[in-house]
Amino acid sequence: MTTQAGDPTTIGSFAIQGRLGRGAMGSVYLARSPGGRLVAVKVVRDELADDARFRARFAREIEAARKVSGAFTAAVVDADPDAEHPWLATEYLPGPTLQRAIETSGPMTPAGVQALAGGLAEALVAIHRCGLVHRDLKPSNIVLTGNGPRVIDFGIARALEEVSLTATGLVIGTPGYLSPEQITGTAIGPPSDVFALGAVLVFAATGRGPFATGNPASLLHRIIHEQPQVPPLPSPLHDAVRRCLVQDPAHRPTPADLLHLLGSPANTGLLAPPADTIRLPPPPTKHLPQQPPPVQSKPQSQPAPAQPAGATFTTSRTRPAVFAALLTILTIGFFPSEETRRVMHPAVALFFLAFDVFLLYLAIRTWRLVLRRRVQLRLTPQGLTMIRGSQQASVPWQAVTRLRVTGDPRRPWLIAWLEPPFQSALPSPRRNHHGGTRLYPVGHGASHKHRTQQLEELRAALNWYAGPRHDNSHY
Repeated sequence: MTTQAGDPTTIGSFAIQGRLGRGAMGSVYLARSPGGRLVAVKVVRDELADDARFRARFAREIEAARKVSGAFTAAVVDADPDAEHPWLATEYLPGPTLQRAIETSGPMTPAGVQALAGGLAEALVAIHRCGLVHRDLKPSNIVLTGNGPRVIDFGIARALEEVSLTATGLVIGTPGYLSPEQITGTAIGPPSDVFALGAVLVFAATGRGPFATGNPASLLHRIIHEQPQVPPLPSPLHDAVRRCLVQDPAHRPTPADLLHLLGSPANTGLLAPPADTIRLPPPPTKHLPQQPPPVQSKPQSQPAPAQPAGATFTTSRTRPAVFAALLTILTIGFFPSEETRRVMHPAVALFFLAFDVFLLYLAIRTWRLVLRRRVQLRLTPQGLTMIRGSQQASVPWQAVTRLRVTGDPRRPWLIAWLEPPFQSALPSPRRNHHGGTRLYPVGHGASHKHRTQQLEELRAALNWYAGPRHDNSHY
């Protein structure tokens, strides 16, 4: 654990020891208080610091977070929402996150999952009692300590959600742990945290979420339209997890209901895998002579963390090719030979000719779908990319004013309204729609089932990456 170029040496009264990570809010540092206490300091990124609404919401969330008991959460130590870069210092919790523990040691035993469920339910009781909703409960926001699980970063997601930013890469929440109401934009409350709790427990028991893996669009689609995959668990834990993951928030149990349903959990010490230690520099001393630093072996380089791949949609020519081949064979088969036409009644010959012309028309129209260039659309936190044949171009989200799926239900298009410099940059058909540009043919040539699925996944990805730029009011 080291600092990087540009990292501060002090924040408030805290001396920075090293960088712990970076998230949607900003950078997180390990620091020491003047008395030697270890804290985690979260420093807001520049674009958020410049937003007055974020600062106001951040200050309110800090005041609410101070009221939450530290028994199952990381207690707030200090904060300054009015600083040039607002910051929040919380108790540093030595121990691995649930995410890292499962990746390192594998899934938990049923007894461990039940202990985790009890500890997290009690944490949510404390958070909700103070009027907070976590909104981003996930394995990386849960720290396993020797005295049970502790929840971190509660309340911050709401401050992030309620600002309007043009910055790229700001994605609130984590696919696979979002509740259906968070995806659809309806009312968000304590039941959303309960849904996330159910997903976290499935991950703890299996190493996978209840909606499997994949790109964000597929995950969001499955959360809304499919049933969760809950592994066999002993009663009453199995019933509790299933009830947490129901679609209707009104039918989910409260955290207090879960505590009553689960009964007395096993010893929370069952949760602690081998300690995830972190090497810290010793606190400075004034009375001891300075010793030369010990010789250390050169650390192995660590791979850079994987960046989100985003969602990719590609037009398919397989189904049109099959239909085009069949129509071509039928066109040839129904064309009567000269000998057959001699013995045919003129009216019958005319019918066969007309039917053959109709088949030829369908075949030509279908072959056009087969011979057109393949189109690929990529949506990432940074913007959208279009690939059409050998042509490729990207547009950042700042240059996109509006996105909408519209057109014939059997041949819908994704329409984009772009800033002037980018209107002619994308390799798309030069056909406009009320000032917008046709970007991507959604499911053209596909079956109704596959076209509907691609539409739903595309809309989910647009909601996720494009945010308010996606006009989903009507299609």
